[in-house]
Amino acid sequence: MYKDIAGILLAAGKSARFGSNKLLQQLPEYQTPMAVQSACNLLEVLPNSVAVVREDDQQLKSLLSETGIKLIENPHTNFGMSSSIRCGIESANQLFPNTKGWVLALADMPYIPAAIIKQVADAILHGKLIAAPEYKNQRGHPVGFSCQLLGELLTLTGDVGARLLIDKYSNQLYTFETNDEVVLRDIDRPKDLIKEDK
Repeated sequence: MYKDIAGILLAAGKSARFGSNKLLQQLPEYQTPMAVQSACNLLEVLPNSVAVVREDDQQLKSLLSETGIKLIENPHTNFGMSSSIRCGIESANQLFPNTKGWVLALADMPYIPAAIIKQVADAILHGKLIAAPEYKNQRGHPVGFSCQLLGELLTLTGDVGARLLIDKYSNQLYTFETNDEVVLRDIDRPKDLIKEDK
């Protein structure tokens, strides 16, 4: 486990395409709610983790609190994912002041194993500015950021998350190849819960 890197679980979305709160959806493989599995995966590697949630999402807050992850309410979710990133990093910095970087994970990507999270954290600890897994030449999640980018992360706006920052520093983006497509597999619709046989 790593205490110099903080985990930020982004769990404040509205599940518009899913039709209901997808983060509460039970995963067929685990019989565990999606967001809970994502939180457990993150905590396995990064005990200093926070989950950014909507203020009114009482059921999700209750479930996540049982994992031990620290809950951060984002009162500005209407301003997009960037507001959750800012909220999570600001709170993590207060809770874990000696953090050397952050791993941003999405709550609707519950299949990412601890080994991949560990590789991202390792890269940031060893001086990489931004780090992420890659599957068949596609960048996946989670994405790690060095504390050198604190100022720029706290000025992100809109609903594209940290993508603009990743593009800006593309020449300093460290990626490592994985043969596991789960780094690309988010759950947007109920059919996404059914894994197709290759």
